[in-house]
Amino acid sequence: MVEVIIDSLKRSGWNVGTLAGNWFCAVSDTQPRGLIFGYLNEMSDDVMAKISEFNIPIWDAIVFCPTGFDSAQLKKHRFPGIQLWYWDLEMGNLFPFPPTKKRDIPNMLQQIASGTPITLNVEPQLPKLSTPYFTYVLLGINVIVFLLMTLAGGSTNPDVLITFGAKVNSLIQAGQVWRLLTSMFIHIGILHLAFNLYALWALGPVTEQSYGHGKYFAIYMLSGLGGSLASFLFSPALSAGASGAIMGLLGAQLLFIYKRPYLWKTGLGMNLVIVILVNLGFGFWQPGIDNFAHLGGLFTGMLMGLIFSWKTFAKPKSTKLS
Repeated sequence: MVEVIIDSLKRSGWNVGTLAGNWFCAVSDTQPRGLIFGYLNEMSDDVMAKISEFNIPIWDAIVFCPTGFDSAQLKKHRFPGIQLWYWDLEMGNLFPFPPTKKRDIPNMLQQIASGTPITLNVEPQLPKLSTPYFTYVLLGINVIVFLLMTLAGGSTNPDVLITFGAKVNSLIQAGQVWRLLTSMFIHIGILHLAFNLYALWALGPVTEQSYGHGKYFAIYMLSGLGGSLASFLFSPALSAGASGAIMGLLGAQLLFIYKRPYLWKTGLGMNLVIVILVNLGFGFWQPGIDNFAHLGGLFTGMLMGLIFSWKTFAKPKSTKLS
C-alpha cells in the first residue's frame, strides 16, 4: 500500500521522503500543503518534530489500519492540528478525524486507483444522483389504483377492496394467491394513502440510490410479498397497503448504513431504528393496523439487504490499491 502511494506521488511530481520510523512525507512545489502517511502500529512521536521543519501550513495524515479501525484510536492520535484519515484496510472505509466534509484525501485515493495525476487542491465534481425511476413508478401506481377505487365506489368499501385485490384469507386459500401481490397497491382511505406515499417519497429515492434500481425494486416487491404472507399466516382480517414494502425499505436501508460505519456514526442508523420502533409501537397500540405485515416486510427487507450486501460483510483476504 505504502509503495503504491509513493510511486503515484513521485510520478505526479511530488517529493517523497522518509520521516521517523516507517512513516513518509510528501510535499509539492506547486501546492501549499503536505501529506504524511504510514501504518498505525508504526506511528512515531517524532513525526511532529520532523514536519515542523517544513514551512507548510496544511497537513493531512493517512493512517493505515491493517486489522481494522477502533474508535479508541481517536483518543490516542499524536498529530494535533493535522487532519487525520484513518483507513480501515479490512472494510475499505476512511474515517476523518476531526470529522470533516472535505473530499481531498478520498479524491486523491481515487486518483491513485485510476492512475491519474495526484492533486490535493482541486475538488472534482461529485457524481450526480440517479433519477429514482422505480420510486416514481410505484408512487404513480398507488395513486392510479386509489383513483380507480374511488370511482368504483370508494376505497373504504369492502366490496371495492375485495374486487381490486385486498388480502382476504379465505379467497387466498381458495387459490387467489395473486392477492398477496395486489394488496400492496391498495389503500383504505385517503389518510392511509397519504401516509404511505409520503413515506415512499421520503425513503424511496435514498434506498434506490443506495442499492441501485434493480435491487431496490426487488427489495420493495419482495418485502411487500413478505408482509402480505405474514399477514396471511397470522392475521385473519382483511388488509391492504404498501406498509410492508415500505418497512422493508427501512430494514434494507438500515443494513446499508450499518455496514458503513462512517454513515452510522452520523446518527442516520439510530434515526432509522427509532422510526422503525415508533411505527411498530404505534401499530401495537392502535387497533386496525396490520403489524404482522409490518414485521414481515421489515424482516424481508433486512434479509434482502443482507443478501445484497454479502460481499461487503465478508472480509477480503487482502486489500490492494490498483
